[in-house]
Amino acid sequence: MKRPVSIRKVSPMRRSMLWIAALLPAVAACARGASRRDDAPRAIRIGVLRLDARTDKCGVEIYDDKGYRIDGGSLVNLKNVGNSSFPGGERGLPAFIRATWTACRSTPSGALTGYGSPVIADYTAKVAERIPAEVLEFLRTKGGSLRLKIRLVDDGVLVGWDVEKIVSAASWKPGDGPSGVHYYMAGGDFREDQVVNGKVVERGWEHPPSSVSNLKRP
Repeated sequence: MKRPVSIRKVSPMRRSMLWIAALLPAVAACARGASRRDDAPRAIRIGVLRLDARTDKCGVEIYDDKGYRIDGGSLVNLKNVGNSSFPGGERGLPAFIRATWTACRSTPSGALTGYGSPVIADYTAKVAERIPAEVLEFLRTKGGSLRLKIRLVDDGVLVGWDVEKIVSAASWKPGDGPSGVHYYMAGGDFREDQVVNGKVVERGWEHPPSSVSNLKRP
């Protein structure tokens, strides 16, 4: 039977290796903890950003909490809708967004624009902390990408979300429904009308902005 090794008889290099081996479980535990933190809403990467407005909004600028411009437009309403790949996906969900718009004015051609006009609205709305854990679980287990939706209203900014998932004919499986683009787990302050072939098949809904999630900036 081999005698137990005494630490005092082990070389300095061997002793260091033993200490490293003893620390590995703690390092692994920290790594697992970091992985769990990475699953928090702040770390979700957005696939699509959707922007519309209940009434005409001109000179629109949307920024994330890092000060990056993520969307905007000369004129935004329920017809001029922005659907774009989220430019800040690598930064994850913003803690909040800031939306500004200006007074609308007519161009010589009769079109509305707001660039060059004074800013008349400046709102901040919370985002990351509002995403439910159920949405994270859906993304983790069923796939798809998070779609962040922003709607400008006269007295604030509405924030909504859902999961966009493309079901192809090749990857179809029972329970997927028809192939095509589907949206799941809609939540937040609003959901847009569901339109198929140019016709509204399901009316959306909207909640007024709350004083908790919207802060008008001076």
